[in-house]
Amino acid sequence: MIVSIYQVMNGWTRMKTKQQYETAARSCFIGWIGIIACILLQLVTCQTAPAQTMYEVQYESQADIKLYEVDYPSQADIKYYEVEYRSQANEQRNHWYWTEYSSQAKYKVYWVRYKAQADKLVYRVRYPSQTQ
Repeated sequence: MIVSIYQVMNGWTRMKTKQQYETAARSCFIGWIGIIACILLQLVTCQTAPAQTMYEVQYESQADIKLYEVDYPSQADIKYYEVEYRSQANEQRNHWYWTEYSSQAKYKVYWVRYKAQADKLVYRVRYPSQTQ
């Protein structure tokens, strides 16, 4: 069998042995496994930002976190902005949405009377851009 240089350069040669065929099939299989693994990894890790939903409880023992509202932004550990809709809430930006039921909230909060009782000091800002 005579093979031209053009056919060799473009990969048109036939596989001559069983070993060449098995190597090519294995390489193709490994390539597809890699592609599938990358897609699955991307689906698992690329999640939307979780919503920061809050619910105000009546008793301190029911709370996940105890908060105290300070007078000035410089005193606060967290500056938060209250949004109107759940879809606008964003945990990374401290955009909070207050839910009607505790089961809908990610965090249950209790407002304390004194700074020393609080887990976090918070300040409510006027504009969403001020939380960062």
